Amino acid sequence: MLARPAVAARTAVFVQTRNMATLKEIQTRLKSITNISKITASMKMIASTKTTRAQRAMKVARAYGKVSNDFVKQAEVEKAAEAKELLITVSSDKGLCGGIHSSLARQSRKYLAQNPDAPVVVLGDKAKVQLQRAYPNNI
Repeated sequence: MLARPAVAARTAVFVQTRNMATLKEIQTRLKSITNISKITASMKMIASTKTTRAQRAMKVARAYGKVSNDFVKQAEVEKAAEAKELLITVSSDKGLCGGIHSSLARQSRKYLAQNPDAPVVVLGDKAKVQLQRAYPNNI
């Protein structure tokens, strides 16, 4: 029988030594970083566009707010002797503005702590859910 001598074959395998990155890994990371920076830049442009649009809308709405404030100041409406107080809380049905809903519910709960018999009208599901836990009979 013919026997072959056992020879260990050497292959060119790039193995990381002591957590050193290979050239290909470094290039991949740099490419992903540049892609992330491009995405971030486009997100900044979109956010600035939305901000300027909201500021324009706010300037237009501010005129209406001034007129309504002047009307309320000039109306000189006085509270009736035996008038009931009604709390109206306005929030939204959906969205990611949880801090606003929480502060609305907190202020409403403060008012209801001082006036426990006051009826409550809630517009919007977010504040309604929060107020129903503490004051279910007032709603």
